[in-house]
This record gives sequence, structure tokens and C-alpha cells, in this order.
Amino acid sequence: MLWCIRNVVYMNGKDDVMTMAHLPKLDNSNLVDKTYSILKDMIIKRKFPPNHKLSIPDVSSQLGVSRTPVRDALNLLEKDGLVKTVPKVGTFVTAITADDVLEIMDTRLMIELWVVDKVAQKTASSLAPVISGLEKIHELATFIVESSSIEAYHEGDYNLMFHMEFVQLGENRKTAEVYRNMMNYRFLAMKTHLINKEMVLRSLGHHRQMIDALKSGSHADLKRVVSEHLEDAKIRLYQNINLNGGVI
Repeated sequence: MLWCIRNVVYMNGKDDVMTMAHLPKLDNSNLVDKTYSILKDMIIKRKFPPNHKLSIPDVSSQLGVSRTPVRDALNLLEKDGLVKTVPKVGTFVTAITADDVLEIMDTRLMIELWVVDKVAQKTASSLAPVISGLEKIHELATFIVESSSIEAYHEGDYNLMFHMEFVQLGENRKTAEVYRNMMNYRFLAMKTHLINKEMVLRSLGHHRQMIDALKSGSHADLKRVVSEHLEDAKIRLYQNINLNGGVI
């Protein structure tokens, strides 16, 4: 049987009680991972809205697990930046503002320009497998957008695939992990339709230019395209979020 969460949202010193989404019962294997995956999916799809309070007892009861895996899953989600714990108050779904996106995009640019500098130290033969991988991702993403729908492109998350492949050129596992965690905001933007087809096509054009710069060995061109690509995405997302109320 499915039960419904009674959610408490802490706002301005008040507790607002609302009826929220259903959670499925879980089996006993890999409880932390399963709890984390379910909660992350519901946060990303905004079935839990911004500032929603996640009650550990309620979540554990609905999932049919103890409080420990729920607590551990929330700790992982906090590392992802998707929830925030307020001491003695509770854990809340993070609201991402337009200003947050500005900071995230600046950090992405810093990491990707660092990758460009790493690329300059590599040989053409060592770059070849990554370039091949980037081309395959780009070709598939372009095909999906042109033959299917923008929703299918978002569901496949081809933008994340492309940029993670590029970041791997830095050969730093921790940097790649930080980059991946920062990209969670894009899921939220996609689900709220703030990343439209025009933005996707423009992004794919920049991805093509990044591949061409890698193939030609022009690090100056690569640095220029990466900067233009992320700056353009930052401006467009910032404007769209503000038009959507300033929060996703």
C-alpha cells in the first residue's frame, strides 16, 4: 500500500502542512543507493518542490526502511547540492536561484579552461580516443534533436555526457566528480523547460566547434569556444530563470 507524505515547509517561522507525493516500498538490498536514487529523481522532477521539508521518519516509513539509509541518502543529496540541512529545523529541498546559476557557470568555466590547459600538454594520439567519443556523442545528440524531440534529448542527457567526456581529459577524478555534482541544476532547468530547442541547437554548434578545435590542435580556438559556449549558456539561463520567477 502506498502512503502519502505530510510535508512541513518551514517559511518565515511558520509550518505549512501540505500533502505530497507517494513513495514506493523498497526491498532490503542496497538501501542507501535506492533511497538516494528515488529521492534524487523526485527532487529533480520537482515532485518535491523548492524548500520542501524532507521528514526522515515519514520517508523511512513510506519506503519501508530504517532511518539510517534515509539519513545517509540525505547526506549524499546534500553533497550534490540538492538538499540543505538547517540545524534543529530539518532538511529542505534546495531552491536554485538565478544567482546560483551564475556561480555554477563561472565554476564550470574555470574547470573547463583548466582542462584546455591540460589538453595543451597532450599528444594527438592520446587525444584521439576522446575526440572519437565526443564525436559519437555529438552525432547521436544531433540525430535525436533533429529526428525525435527535445524531451528525448534531455532524457538522454547528452549535454552532460559530452561535457563529462571533455572533463575526463583533465585526468583528475575529484575534479570530474565536482563537475558532475554541479550539473544537477541542469536537470531542474530541463524539467521546467528553461532549456529550449534554440539553446540546445546553439549548444550543439559550440560542441562541434570544440571537437574541431581539438582535432586541429588549436588550443587558442578551443579556449575561445569553451568560453563563448559557457558564457552564452549562462546569460540565457539567467534570463530564463528570472523570467520564470527567479527560482527553479
